[in-house]
Amino acid sequence: MEALDYMPHPLIVTAGDPDKPSRRGGMTAAWACRVSWDPPLVAVAMARERFTLELIREKGEFAINVVGPSLRDAAFGVFGSASGRQMDKFEKSGVKMAKAKSVTAPALADAVVSIECKLEKIVEAGDHMLVVGRVVDAYKMREEEPLVFHLWRARELK
Repeated sequence: MEALDYMPHPLIVTAGDPDKPSRRGGMTAAWACRVSWDPPLVAVAMARERFTLELIREKGEFAINVVGPSLRDAAFGVFGSASGRQMDKFEKSGVKMAKAKSVTAPALADAVVSIECKLEKIVEAGDHMLVVGRVVDAYKMREEEPLVFHLWRARELK
C-alpha cells in the first residue's frame, strides 16, 4: 500500500457558521478528488468522528481550500492535528476567514483556490465516510502555487 503515498495532498475543508466560533471548523484532508464533470462533483474522505463532518451534516455545505505555502503551518498544525470541538481552530492558528460567495461555510483568505460545495451525499467507505459535494462555485483566491504532501514532504508545484 505504499503506492498510496504518491497521491498528493493536503487541502483544508471548512464548514459551519463563520460567525459562531463554537459551530465552525475545518480539517486537513489528505484524500479528495473530482468525481464527476456533469454535474461537477468532488469527494473528500473523513473519519467518522470528525467535528467537520458533523458541521457538514448540520449545514449541508462545505468549502475545500487548496493550500499554498502561506497555509503550510496551519494545514500541518492546528487544522491537521486538533479537534474543533475543543477549540476555535481559526483563532488558534491565526488563519483569516473570507466570506464565501455561494455557501455559508468559511473560505480561507490565504487559500490558493476555494471550491464551494453543497452536500450531495455521504457514503460509508471502510473506516471513513466519503463526503460528496456538488460544486456551486470555485475561484482563485491568491497568486500562489499549491502545496502538495508527497512522499512525506511538503512541496510546491512549479
